[in-house]
Order: sequence, then structure tokens, then C-alpha cells
Amino acid sequence: MGAGKILVLIGALLTLVSTFFLSFFATGITLPPDFEYASGLGFIFNLPEIISNGPKFAVFEALIGSAMVVYILAIVYIVFLLSGVLQLVGLASRVVAIIGSILPIVTGLLIILIGLEVLDYGQYTSLFWDGPIVSGILPLDVPLGDASLGTYTLLAGGVLGFIGGILGTKD
Repeated sequence: MGAGKILVLIGALLTLVSTFFLSFFATGITLPPDFEYASGLGFIFNLPEIISNGPKFAVFEALIGSAMVVYILAIVYIVFLLSGVLQLVGLASRVVAIIGSILPIVTGLLIILIGLEVLDYGQYTSLFWDGPIVSGILPLDVPLGDASLGTYTLLAGGVLGFIGGILGTKD
């Protein structure tokens, strides 16, 4: 197995773990121990509500614009959830590995920049917000500054997958 293939595999696993098992950040809207967390699982649990009540969701979550913004973000976030799988498919094709790695890199950087208050787009992450599935365990929140461990592992998974895709996945 070549170095590119190994990097893509490690990147895909990091992306999948950080998307579905770790939180990106705690919202601070509710008090401990029941914070709401931004995570891929939170988006999955919010998805039926987003699809059935897009206009209502836009008003309650204070998203700028209309329900169309909510639907467009939902589509982009669904592709984001699939990016780890795209990276795994990228083990056979370097182009798919690179494409599957771009969205985790962009998402990780955006969350870090929002946490540092460089960007003021925090309301667009509200589609990821949900309470814990199992308090203190799922999603696992390990705060590291303005973001949580999930953000940094997401970024690392995207970077590893991108570098592996550039190196090539052929043996």
C-alpha cells in the first residue's frame, strides 16, 4: 500500500470519526451539563425538521434570508456528511479523494474562524446544533480553545486526505 493510499485512509477515518462521534463546539445556549453541541449527528437529527419546516426553521434559528438559504445549506451539509465516504471511495481514485477532502478542510477552517470571531457566520452553523445523544459521551466534546477536538481532527482528516490524493492512490 502506497503512502498516498495510507494518508487517504487515515484522513477518511479521521473525517468520519470527527463528523459522527466528536463535537465541533459547544454552543453555550444551554447551561452545563446539557450544552447543545454542533456535530454531524446533530445535523442528522435536525434534518427531518429542516426538510419539513424550512421556513419556520429559518425564522426560529435567525438565519438571514429565506427558507431557500436553509435548504441550500442543508444540501451542502449533506454533502459534507458524505465527505468521509468520498475519501474512502478516493482510495481507488485520487480525484475523488481530493474532492472528498476539500469540504472538511473548508468546514474546519470556517468553524475555527467563526470561533475566533474573524467571521460572523455562526448562525449558519445552527443546523448542526442539537443536545447530546448520550450526555458526556456522544457527541464527545473536548474543548480546545474556541473549538473542540472534532474541529481539529476534521481539519486534519481533510488535510491528510488531500495530501494523500495529491500523492496518488495507485500502488
